[in-house]
Amino acid sequence: MRILLLLAAVAAVSSTHTDCSRGACYPPSGDLLQGRAHQLHASSTCGLTGSEVYCTPFQVRRMKCCPCDSRNPTSQLAHTVQDVLSTAGPDRWWQSKKDVNPVTLQLDLHDLFQLDNLVLSFKGPRPDALVIERTLDKGKTWQPALYMASDCQTTFPGVATTTPRTLDQTYCYTLPPTGGNSYRDQIVQFCPLRQYSYVPVPNGQKIKDVAGLTGLRVRLTDLGDVPRLPGRALSKFYALREMRVMGSCMCHGHANRCLPDTSSNSLPNSIQVNPQCECQHNTAGVNCERCAELYNDLPWSPAEEGNTHTCKRCECNNHAGRCRFDQAVYEASGRRSGGVCEECMHHTAGPKCDRCAPGYQPNPRSRMDLPDACTRCLCSAEGAVEGDQCDDSTGSCQCKANVEGPRCDRCKRGYYGLSASNPLGCTKCSCSPDGSDSSVCDSVTGQCPCRPHFHGLTCEQCAQGYWKPIWARGCEPCGCDPTKSQSDTCDQWTGRCQCRPGFGGRTCTECPDNKYGDPLIRCRPCQCNSEGTLPEGCDKKTGACLCRLGVTGARCDSCSRGHCDSFPACEMCPSCFFTLDAQRENLTLGLERLSPSLPTRPGVTGEYGSRIRALEARLTQIRDSISLPPNSARQINDALSQLSRLRDQMEQVNDDLSPLETVPGLGSQLDKLQALLDGLGLEYNAKNDALIKSGSTNNTGAFSAIKTAYDESTDAAKSVEASGKTVQQSAAAREDTLDLQNKVQPANTRDLAKLNQHLVSRPDLTPAAKQVCGIVRSTPCTPVQCEGGELCPAEKVPTCGPGENCVGALPLSNRAVNDAQEVTDRLSRLSGKITQAAEQLKETQETTNQVRQSTEKLSNQMKKARDDLEEDLKQARDVVKDLKDFLTSPTSNLTDIQEVSDWILKAKLPLSLAALKRKLEELKDLAAGLPDSTAVLKEADPQLDTARKLLEEAVDARDAALGVKADVDGLLQGLDSVEGSLTALEGKVQDSMDITDKLNKNLAKAKAQLTPAEKAIGDVSALTTGMKPQLADLKDLLQTGGQLAQDATEDAGKAEEEADAAAKDLLSLEKQLERLQAAEAGSGRGDGAGTTGDRLKSLQQGAESLGKDTGDIMKALADKADSLRKLQDEVVKKSGMLEGLDAKLKGLLEKLRRKANTLSTCLG
Repeated sequence: MRILLLLAAVAAVSSTHTDCSRGACYPPSGDLLQGRAHQLHASSTCGLTGSEVYCTPFQVRRMKCCPCDSRNPTSQLAHTVQDVLSTAGPDRWWQSKKDVNPVTLQLDLHDLFQLDNLVLSFKGPRPDALVIERTLDKGKTWQPALYMASDCQTTFPGVATTTPRTLDQTYCYTLPPTGGNSYRDQIVQFCPLRQYSYVPVPNGQKIKDVAGLTGLRVRLTDLGDVPRLPGRALSKFYALREMRVMGSCMCHGHANRCLPDTSSNSLPNSIQVNPQCECQHNTAGVNCERCAELYNDLPWSPAEEGNTHTCKRCECNNHAGRCRFDQAVYEASGRRSGGVCEECMHHTAGPKCDRCAPGYQPNPRSRMDLPDACTRCLCSAEGAVEGDQCDDSTGSCQCKANVEGPRCDRCKRGYYGLSASNPLGCTKCSCSPDGSDSSVCDSVTGQCPCRPHFHGLTCEQCAQGYWKPIWARGCEPCGCDPTKSQSDTCDQWTGRCQCRPGFGGRTCTECPDNKYGDPLIRCRPCQCNSEGTLPEGCDKKTGACLCRLGVTGARCDSCSRGHCDSFPACEMCPSCFFTLDAQRENLTLGLERLSPSLPTRPGVTGEYGSRIRALEARLTQIRDSISLPPNSARQINDALSQLSRLRDQMEQVNDDLSPLETVPGLGSQLDKLQALLDGLGLEYNAKNDALIKSGSTNNTGAFSAIKTAYDESTDAAKSVEASGKTVQQSAAAREDTLDLQNKVQPANTRDLAKLNQHLVSRPDLTPAAKQVCGIVRSTPCTPVQCEGGELCPAEKVPTCGPGENCVGALPLSNRAVNDAQEVTDRLSRLSGKITQAAEQLKETQETTNQVRQSTEKLSNQMKKARDDLEEDLKQARDVVKDLKDFLTSPTSNLTDIQEVSDWILKAKLPLSLAALKRKLEELKDLAAGLPDSTAVLKEADPQLDTARKLLEEAVDARDAALGVKADVDGLLQGLDSVEGSLTALEGKVQDSMDITDKLNKNLAKAKAQLTPAEKAIGDVSALTTGMKPQLADLKDLLQTGGQLAQDATEDAGKAEEEADAAAKDLLSLEKQLERLQAAEAGSGRGDGAGTTGDRLKSLQQGAESLGKDTGDIMKALADKADSLRKLQDEVVKKSGMLEGLDAKLKGLLEKLRRKANTLSTCLG
């Protein structure tokens, strides 16, 4: 009974496996070929098209020839590639066709796996060379992993023969010699990690770089040598008895188990190694090759010994379900954090969902990690700097430069046209200073307030019948002659009316342009050159030509002084002309002053004649050097002619008159004149040189600018000259206005006094008081006189309660204000309730996360317990098998068997069989009664989403209500709808809170059910603690007994050999005894009393005694054998009971496995 208890308890003993919590962990290896026989292919197989005969050596210098026929794969004569599997059975192998070289064996895995070891058991002759290759792209490209050859340098001359020092190197391994028999079975192994054991890189990198593969290929490149025998030649071929591809799913050190394939085409408890890893360390993917969706704050990396490289959760403030790794962010943070949250919820944004999205602001009543962390901004999208965004901390709106208001929804004073496309928000009012009363316009349309007789958006245009002179600030009447003009409309800027044919002038009271006279009598054409006159041609009354600037003459047909003689262009002369002309004028004045002092006596002129002639020469030179206008040229010519005549007259007089005395002071005057001429000559030379130099440069631009400035100044001068008449007209109009005012003002004053008297009695505002104030007045109320001083006294205005039919705009507005205040209060209470619901929702979310973590923890414990129990069952089976083998082995020593039996009977278990069964039943019931956390969590997810949605709708509705509250007109118009929406809003918030309460209860119930499950699993582990030493002692005892049995077997063999030798000696002695007896009889000593007879008799008695002792021992052994057989039968019987218990434990494990899968599903 105790052995049954001990062996049953073995199923609960836990053993230590690779711990993923301390560093890299890897799944156990399995044969990747199992379950994938159809994915293994050979380029050559014997007997596929017909039977072939193969001859191999047999015994000594003989051979045997056997057929190969693989047309029927199940035939004993078939040797297909599927026969290399370890499950193919005995005497099965793959064989290629004869003399075919090279031959390829290829395994297509289709998924990424980790290769631990490749074992090739060749059925001679072994190949002399082969190459092992792997692929990572499902067979598109292949890379050699290892070369093998009997002679590497000859077979693969370019491949190194030393162990690689880097992961990108490979080498050739020299195969050991086959010995004398090349047809004997030989084993070739390949371990990827072993050949790179000296490369100084982490083990995880080695596995990733050299052990990963999606396919394996073995190329057999050189047939092995065979001996030569007389007669028929031996066959050369490749044959492989067994092929094992030991490996596991590639998990990069992040898993210790490959998940079973749950697809419909896979058998339960399949021995096939599947590619899907049971990822840990917050990794995901078939091969744990990436971090889980919300765990990308650090870069993914394979696990290493002592470093799990666990993926770190992104900090998304509970507003995102996934994130991505950004290398730039990681580097910018000092390689501490590189996670960027994606698809931020709850109106949040930013790499960590740590700020509100555009159009939303932080909720002052919440926190950033709550669902209601952000509320809608009330900023105007047109007037705010960043659209409808607001300040992250204060929630205030940042207005554009020309915008104001709490919501940035109106233009500043003096601006209009709020627009989102305007970077400043609004446009500055451009009201005309002359036509507008102020610089402020309408903030929406931009219309400026216009003065009388002005109109237009900016009030810069005069009304019809008015025009604005340049010098005037206001618009003046056009004054068009009603009979001589087509209408009373004139040009806005010139004031010119549209005249009828035959009339002209500004007001159509004169002759048309280029005509003069009386339009009522006759208008005559102007006698002027049209190219040199102003547009009007000539004076309307006298006909005098009106020359334009730079033109002169009676008909305006020549250029005036100071202008070049180039009519009709008449360009301005250069500046040097005006300088020389001014000097000429001074000279002329000096000569005029000198003329009275000229001498009148003969002989005196000789002193001044030379000076006069020099003066003539200088003037002639000046005249000939520059191009002068005709008038100036005529003046100089006239002066020269006069000087010439004067000189002639002086010479003539000098001849007639007698010499006179020199007049005092005349010489000094001539000296001054000479000095003036000398200075004029020097200045002339300088100007002449400058003129010559300037002729070589391009002064077109300067002259053009001077000409343009001159034209502008000329036009301005004309405007000033023309304004005199307008000023006179303005003065006349002012006098007319004063006269008109004196005539009209007294009548207006009388009318105003009459209107004031009229307002004393009318209009009667009593009916309006009822409509506005809701009260009935007994006395009349007029704008001038009203009882109480106000139309609606505060003390008399009736109150208007909810549901009442009120009259009067003021009571209704008061009611609206009260209702608005009530809405405000309800909104305040609703905000508090929303915050409470958000807190409750957060607590529910945290509870859900705790339940998920507890479920995950329980799932891991159940997985570990399942794995431990499976391992313990395996060990229990091994112990039972060892015990059976020990008891049934003929070599077992009876003393050892007795010792093992006594130990089992004396063993004291820490728990009775009944208690153990009871614990197992409790574990079974607990597994069956575990909460369906999948259903709870699946139910929680949509309910949490519904609660969040209701809460978000409540927040949006609250924000909308606050927006309505800020808009007084909208509040008054939609107050009833707001009250209804508030009621519905409160209902949504209450529904959200009810859903949260329900979820909290369900989660608390699930959490309470998970706690005893964890305790029960801990109890199961604790139960096995006391049994471990006894199990270890039992194993040691069995091993000691087995060793003693082996020693006894060896001693028995030696005893048997000694017995055989003794038998031979006894036979020899018997023969010698017969010879001695015969000799003794021949010698006559037949009495037997001699020495030899005594000795023989003594030997006979000793032999009889030995035979008796041996018989006694054999009898005792037979009795002991009977008792041992009974004990063996009892052990076999108990073992059968143990197998039944083993079946029960398997069922319990299966239930635990299904429950663990369910929990892992809900966690995934």
